Amino acid sequence: MDIPEHWEAITAELDKGMIMIIGGPDTGKTTFCQYLFQRLSDQHHSVAIIDGDPGQSRLGPPTTMTLSVGSDVRRVFVGSTSPVRHMLPMMVGAQRLVAEAKGAQAEIILYDTTGLIDETQGGVSFKQAKIDLLRPNFIIALQRGKELEPILAPFRKRGPYRIIDAKPSLAAQTRNMFMRRRYRRLQFSKYFEHSHRLVLDWTKFAVFPRPFFTVYGLVALEDRSGFTLVLGIVIDLRPPYREATLLLPKTDITQASAIRIGDIVVDPVSFEDQKIKSVEGRSPIAQSGPGP
Repeated sequence: MDIPEHWEAITAELDKGMIMIIGGPDTGKTTFCQYLFQRLSDQHHSVAIIDGDPGQSRLGPPTTMTLSVGSDVRRVFVGSTSPVRHMLPMMVGAQRLVAEAKGAQAEIILYDTTGLIDETQGGVSFKQAKIDLLRPNFIIALQRGKELEPILAPFRKRGPYRIIDAKPSLAAQTRNMFMRRRYRRLQFSKYFEHSHRLVLDWTKFAVFPRPFFTVYGLVALEDRSGFTLVLGIVIDLRPPYREATLLLPKTDITQASAIRIGDIVVDPVSFEDQKIKSVEGRSPIAQSGPGP
């Protein structure tokens, strides 16, 4: 891990509370978050990490956001690998994970965010709304120039957040779309490595947002609190019987009370993912997805 000298000084400025790390794509946010976790864990009893990037997640499979605090893990399903058109689920999930971390008495909460800062894609409004909702004690801004100022300028005048500017590590690497897709494919492949088939009667579960299943569509089984127990790939459908056959890792699902349907399909052989196309005019119960 390449550690710039000024990162050491930043660590000394931090106190207890929530620390949100923001930056554009490929600015080393996750590396910086890992560095902070190592340093702050030596000084504090309980440090929590929230992996808030569903596209390049490190603590859980793609399409999820994950909280790790001590030996406990909580996860929420966003339903896509991109915040675009999924900002509300991400905001709800983020608030839920932060509340869980506070309930676990975490002294410090490190929030590693996505790299979406493009104003034309809603990145500025999304980041500002997230800051207003979660109200971090510290915002660490990793920027090469002034690319984060459209987001941060109002908060520099209003507060009450303390903004700490930082430069990305020179070792931060640019990843193209191919590299990002390859990373997700490897993560999905690892997640579903030891899987089995399970037939579910979906009428026995709460289905969000509605029972609109897709062959090879990615879904999540959730507990009563809305946290993800396991992800599954729909590999067969029997609409007349309201049955879906899922490919999912061997996990205890006795606490599952809901199925949340995502907006991507995952090939169960290659584990490539792609967005589900428009469903207008199709059956509200089930539809066919692309072949493997």
